[in-house]
Amino acid sequence: MLVVIADRHDLFRQGLVTILKELKASELELREASDFSELRSILQSEPFDLIIAGLNIFQEKGLIALTNIRQKYPDIPVLAIIENPTPKLVEDLRHCKLNGIISKSASRSSYIRALKSLLLGGSHLPPRPSKKQFSYLSGPGLFPGTLTKRQEEVLYLVSDGKSNREIADILHLSEGTVKVHMTAIFKSLDVKNRTQAMLLAQQIRDKG
Repeated sequence: MLVVIADRHDLFRQGLVTILKELKASELELREASDFSELRSILQSEPFDLIIAGLNIFQEKGLIALTNIRQKYPDIPVLAIIENPTPKLVEDLRHCKLNGIISKSASRSSYIRALKSLLLGGSHLPPRPSKKQFSYLSGPGLFPGTLTKRQEEVLYLVSDGKSNREIADILHLSEGTVKVHMTAIFKSLDVKNRTQAMLLAQQIRDKG
């Protein structure tokens, strides 16, 4: 099995190489690219079984370049790695018809699940937020000026009854990152726990 890893950061590529070798051992051949032109050249040279591409290599070319790769190599699974996932960006990536989407800061276990699925011919796509959730997550927020946009997204999903694991899946974060945001939300809103934060957010939602 031949896999190409394209990302600007050497240490990140090395981390993926380690995980892939653990999963596939001697069956695996790897190629690495640090920019878009290098990736394009590598893809033209050999028939690959999986493309792992960080969005940071596309720079100003953006999703158009990723879409072009998908169209040119429709039979090769593609896992996109995103550094600052937002619901809109993930929705845009879905339109590229990718096989997998994962946050760069996702946990090691999340990467293992994603890579195992793609190497076996499956997919790794996060759950889609409901239309109501998507509308809010793309909107102004409940506490503008008090919480960051990411904290607003986390709080809204808490008020919707989502667990940390579900929030992590929807926002493409690790559970640890969700917990960090929750701690910051408690402090900013002067509440003691998740229940108080949820009730406060629900009150604001109901008024809206």
